[in-house]
Amino acid sequence: MKKINEKLRSNPEFILLACLMLMALMAARIAQAAPDAPRQRPGSGPRPAPTLAAELDAEGAAWVDATLARLPLERKIAQLVCADLAGSYIADDDPRLLRWQALARDPGLGMFVFYGGTPRDVARLLNRLQGASELPLLVAADFEGGPGQQVAGASEFPANMAFAAARSEDLMYRAASAAAVEGRAMGVHLTYTPVVDIAWRPENPAESVRSFGGDLDLLGRMARAYVRGYHDRGMLTTAKHFPGRGDVADMPGRPGWAWIDKPAREVEAQEFRAFRHAIEAGVDFVMTEHIAVPSVTDGSDLPASVEPKLVAGWLKGRLGFKGLVTSDDLWYDHVVARFGAEEVAVRAFEAGHDVILKPKDPAAAVAALAAAVRSGRVPERRVDEAARKMLALKARLGLHKDGARFVDEDRIGELVGPAPHRALVQEVADRSLTMLKNDGRLVPLTAAGATPKIVNIAVQKAADDPSPALLAAKLAAAFPGARSFALRPDLDPAYHETVWKAAGEADLVVLSLFVPRNRMGDAAPLRDGDLALIRRIAAAKPRAVVAMSYGNPHLVRKIPEVAAFLVGYGERGWFGNQAVYFDSFIRALKGELDPEGRLPVRVSDAYPIGAGL
Repeated sequence: MKKINEKLRSNPEFILLACLMLMALMAARIAQAAPDAPRQRPGSGPRPAPTLAAELDAEGAAWVDATLARLPLERKIAQLVCADLAGSYIADDDPRLLRWQALARDPGLGMFVFYGGTPRDVARLLNRLQGASELPLLVAADFEGGPGQQVAGASEFPANMAFAAARSEDLMYRAASAAAVEGRAMGVHLTYTPVVDIAWRPENPAESVRSFGGDLDLLGRMARAYVRGYHDRGMLTTAKHFPGRGDVADMPGRPGWAWIDKPAREVEAQEFRAFRHAIEAGVDFVMTEHIAVPSVTDGSDLPASVEPKLVAGWLKGRLGFKGLVTSDDLWYDHVVARFGAEEVAVRAFEAGHDVILKPKDPAAAVAALAAAVRSGRVPERRVDEAARKMLALKARLGLHKDGARFVDEDRIGELVGPAPHRALVQEVADRSLTMLKNDGRLVPLTAAGATPKIVNIAVQKAADDPSPALLAAKLAAAFPGARSFALRPDLDPAYHETVWKAAGEADLVVLSLFVPRNRMGDAAPLRDGDLALIRRIAAAKPRAVVAMSYGNPHLVRKIPEVAAFLVGYGERGWFGNQAVYFDSFIRALKGELDPEGRLPVRVSDAYPIGAGL
């Protein structure tokens, strides 16, 4: 040992050589142990916050040119195909993970969209997939209600209509910024939002709270704030669902298909104007939908997913959209049945789409598109144009730089769902809560020193809805002695009499309405027996019934007899945080919150856009 120490002291080159050999040995062992591990271990050092470059710089442009030049046809096409995956925990040897990794390697898909999971599970999965791919992946998610819509523990905001009800571009910007910070922290680069479909007619509530409403100028202001918030924190955005889902009907003779059945001038002034607003706001993608518009396509009943007159003609042509056009899901049974699983991918690309979203078999879709190019059916220049746009977006995100495609899993707890974001979620609910009616100034409850005897009646569309139980617990905590009942489907009619008796003994009856709109037809689908009971109670207590609708403003039309009516903007499931309004409503009852929201959608002549006390 003494001789070795003397050798080290006398020969610094020996030291350097030994260190290099040791580093090489360690690197080899790491590579053997984890062949799909990221090139730069997540969390290995501080990184600047991700940003979205306004323009492609020289370095990025050179990378795009070099990458496009070396990719064979199939791999260029694969950059334009997006497959779906589950974000929940998955074992390393799970066949699903192995399939996703295989798709990332060969044919080399350029995109994935994920659903579900926890923040750490999502980040780990996406890091694994990024490590399996030669080129950086563009990862998408549907953040209509913010990242919490997909990821448990992330921030979940109310739906679009809440921001329009609050009439605040600043609030929209801050919420979008927060959502983007959380998305990028998990490895997400693109949100399939905002929804810019208009909620035009009360008799057609297709999009409900997903929409910003029926005021197109307000929609435009919200869209600009939305896009700017995401862009400033390094995420891309998508306007959907072109040509517009806000005023559609079932297509006669084609079950499962929808169309816009109105004159071209109205479509241009309404639906297309909404998308023009989004394009001017700077959205990066536009998503089409399986919707036909015969009045603007010379009578064609082909949906936008395969109709060149809508995509290439209108969206890219007359509306001037220069970003990437993506289809909606192409695996739907009615789509596959009409066009064929591979044929629909080719026809979508022929129509002008740049990205093929969720084909039934992603590898088969790549092969079908390659065959269409080689046969001369699809020009290869179209593939090159679309692939160039895709690679350019990845470069603008900085994903081509060493290690930038990976995220730091150790920072998830710090960046996803922090207290300031949770407070912002509550602020959105508070500022959007809308009072449509308040006869006799029933709200707030002002009886000094008195604890009113409250009976809460939850009206729920689905029997398994957990929301009424959560609300009941909050009401009991806020108003000791409050009793709760739930009107669910298929109840014994005798239960109505039990509820009637309890309501008769109450000082205040709260109607908690968990009844979303129907996609088509009735915007306020209350069951006959429940509606009769509500009217009976309201007639008996004309100054003691307050209704709170959690996500459906149209219900006020059905029960004009109640003294007070408030509205929040969230639907259980996919379309925005509903439960956050529980606290807002209770505080309004107590006089701690003065509702200031304004109705963003026309409900009736009595409740036009802008209604609110």
